[in-house]
Parts: sequence; structure tokens; C-alpha cells
Amino acid sequence: MKNESLNRYQMILSTQSYLDSNSASWSAIPIINTMKTGLDDTILGIKEQLKSTGQRTEGLTISKNELKEQIAIKVSILSGALSAYASVSENQELLKDGSVTKSDIVSIRDAVFPEQVSSVSDLVSAHLAELADYGITEAQITNLNTSVDDFRELVGQPRLKRSAANLAKKAIDELISSGMEILNSKLDKVMLQFQFSNASFYEGYKKARVIVD
Repeated sequence: MKNESLNRYQMILSTQSYLDSNSASWSAIPIINTMKTGLDDTILGIKEQLKSTGQRTEGLTISKNELKEQIAIKVSILSGALSAYASVSENQELLKDGSVTKSDIVSIRDAVFPEQVSSVSDLVSAHLAELADYGITEAQITNLNTSVDDFRELVGQPRLKRSAANLAKKAIDELISSGMEILNSKLDKVMLQFQFSNASFYEGYKKARVIVD
């Protein structure tokens, strides 16, 4: 990968990581979820293409523990909505099965982590229609599943293929350009709404978007 492409890719990864770590600030906005899913799919395609060309990917992914922390945040958001719905609908069984905290998720052993997180994802998916009023979207579930697949890879487990087949066939430069297009033409513009309503989050986003030469 050329230095210019590598620098842009590192920035895209940095932006993804920042959004994952601060999902509570934007996850209730459907259009951002859709754009973020597009960015995640593009990154996944780049990783697959790097493997197929035999290029090294060390240093281009976040650490296992950092990813686990991000997944725990995503699960806690989904679980919170699921618990609220279960409480309002007086569904005690669902309340029991769907109530998990961030610390609960982080404490799960790596070997069984993907399966246990996926069970929560499946439970949320089963009640997606009811959870629409609680700000939960299919894009959030897809985003979580993609992160779980990334975790599987980091701990040496078989990866579940979720991205479109043609995504992995695109050239790396084309995928990076697609990622830049999502950021420049879409996410950057939508993020302007946080400039005054959540200035600290917006400033962090702008810092993550800086390309380091």
C-alpha cells in the first residue's frame, strides 16, 4: 500500500474507532448509523483485500481489548433499550435475558465472547420492530455483528462472512476512496449538528479525521 493510501486508511480507522468509542453520542440518529455501517463495510473490504494480496495488516487494526471495550459499549446501548422495552411491556423473562451491563460483557472470556454477544444481538433482532420507538435500528445490529466478526479474527476463530461478496473484490485504492467519500460528503456534513450541541464530541471527531503524513 502506498504511503498516501496508508495514511488515509489509518485516518479512516481512527475515525471508526472514535465513533465506536462514542456511539452514545450519535447512535440514536438513523442516518448516522447508516453512514457508519457503510464505513464499516468499506473497512472490512479493505482488510479482506489486503489479505488476498498478501500484504501485512499488523498495526492497521485496533487491539483486542480495545475492540472488546467498544463491543461492550454497543451491547450496553442495545441492552438498555431492550430492558426498557421489557420493563414497559412487563415481560419479565425478556427483562432477565436481555439485561446486561458493559462490565458484564467485558468480563466474558475471549473463547466464548463472540457467541454470548451474538446471543444478545439475536435477542435484539427478534424484537427490532418493537425497539424502533426506543431508537434501535437494524444498522446498529449490523455494526455490532461486524465488530464481533473482527473480534473472532483477533482471537483466531473462524470469521463469519457478512459483507457483500463484491466488496472484497474491489481494489484497495477504490475502497479507500469510497471511505473518504463517505466521510467527506456525508458524515462530515451530518456531524456539523454537534458543533454546538456536543462540542467536545465534535472536536474529537475532527481530530480523528486528521490525516497524518
